[in-house]
Amino acid sequence: MNIRIENGLPIVSVEIKCGEKTALLTDVLLDTGCATTIFDTDALAQIGIELDGTVKNFV
Repeated sequence: MNIRIENGLPIVSVEIKCGEKTALLTDVLLDTGCATTIFDTDALAQIGIELDGTVKNFV
């Protein structure tokens, strides 16, 4: 993972796979103090990941 600093913030690109589909999310804030992760739901919906109202942990 390449981390770059923009305006004093750590920014990364993240590749997420779901089955055979892949989404590349660019300009993602790497928040090391956050207990959860938030991604663009529209980008994830394009590869089949959609909100269903529940919280799940993926390992």
